[in-house]
Amino acid sequence: MSGKKSRDIFKEQLNNMVSSIRNQILTGEIAIGEYLPSELIIAEQFNLSKNSVRKGLEELVSEGLIIKKSRIGNQVVSNKPFDQVILRVGYYPSLIKDANFPDLIRRFEQEYPNIKVQTIALPYDNYKQTVYDFFHNDMIDVVTINYKDFLDFEHLDDSFFEKMDGDSGIYPFLQDPFTDGKETTKVYVRPFVFSPIILCYNTDHFDSNNLSYPDSGWKWKEALDVAKILMSNNENNYACGLYFHPLSLNRWPIFMLQNRVSFSRDAMGHVNFPKEEMVESAGFIRKVFDEQGLSHSFLSDNDRDAEKLFIDQQASMIMTSYFSLNEIKDHSLQYDIAPLPYIQDPGSLLLMIGLAINKHTNKKEASKKFVDFIAGEEIQEEIRKTTLSIPALKKIAERTGGELVYKPSRFHLFRETIPTFKLFTDLGLNAKELGEIRNELRIYLSDLMDDKIFQQRLKSTLSKQKAAEKIE
Repeated sequence: MSGKKSRDIFKEQLNNMVSSIRNQILTGEIAIGEYLPSELIIAEQFNLSKNSVRKGLEELVSEGLIIKKSRIGNQVVSNKPFDQVILRVGYYPSLIKDANFPDLIRRFEQEYPNIKVQTIALPYDNYKQTVYDFFHNDMIDVVTINYKDFLDFEHLDDSFFEKMDGDSGIYPFLQDPFTDGKETTKVYVRPFVFSPIILCYNTDHFDSNNLSYPDSGWKWKEALDVAKILMSNNENNYACGLYFHPLSLNRWPIFMLQNRVSFSRDAMGHVNFPKEEMVESAGFIRKVFDEQGLSHSFLSDNDRDAEKLFIDQQASMIMTSYFSLNEIKDHSLQYDIAPLPYIQDPGSLLLMIGLAINKHTNKKEASKKFVDFIAGEEIQEEIRKTTLSIPALKKIAERTGGELVYKPSRFHLFRETIPTFKLFTDLGLNAKELGEIRNELRIYLSDLMDDKIFQQRLKSTLSKQKAAEKIE
């Protein structure tokens, strides 16, 4: 009996919480747009656990009274149950800075007051499995997705993502990779921002050492020579002249792409690649750190660490993206950008982020409105004015004037370097194989194997990967 009594008391307390908050919303005591007290405060007020509070709040979500804003709180969106469409959008947390994503959502909700957006922050690791689970459990209607993560859904895209009409105003090189290769007017992902990888440099460091600025004719050897000059002046006390996170999937493939490395397979599934060029590319990555006396293992865990070194004026040059320039925009640094130095051919890796719709969502109309709005002219112009990310709409991206943030003098160099943009797939590899190469590269860059073993392990590992895929 005591157990039943405890359950009855718990149910009464939970119902009391839900009824109380519902009543506060319906009477206007908590107005539309305001946030509920924190879950911890509600738990203390009604003598419930945080898990119980979340369970009760889900009931108010299902009634259309509140929505959960990832990392923010529970917002009141209506005082009339069921008069709102709740659209669940999964997003990369980096878009908070890179695209002012919360502001874009607010603009959308103002345009469509009957649709409220519930945001869900997505992890960078295990992205495919997370989105797969969310889609199949009807927990997300729309997601932001980059090209690398899209590659992970190979063979699943047609059954997974809703096809959308392409937009003739978006750069074709952004849309083409998201088609199925047959129906070229339809896309699985609508791009809305993009960036090539670029070289960012501290102009004060160059000026104080009487050095010429980087230009499109620079090769990596010249960049490394300048980096060593910058570090040789003891008064500078710079940690490094040139830096990047060497194991980043958005960095190391560039050296292979510039050095004409590509992977192919024979009829038996054995992997072939130009061994000399592959080792030369990987060896140069190691050379950048060795010749500057750097231990890359201790300086960096991810790409953003390079921007941190640059902001602290401990790095004179970094490989970065327009997205990552948003990390720098609030700091009083004198900097500019240039195309990447190169090995054999000029080349840069193209990064792009778009929106995809869950093919099985029952909110397709609201989802399409959201995608159209974020990729539309009004929001693309907002992204151009308030961030350093590049909008996907060509006429907006190339427009000037009205900027609300500082942009370096060579900001529009991306227009001239479009022919040099490369994709991961230009290496002839899928997402799994890129991961396998990175694992081998990690060991090689740590000086734990020589060139010959590196070649052999790459060939063996990739051939086994292909054989395993055939078995699956």
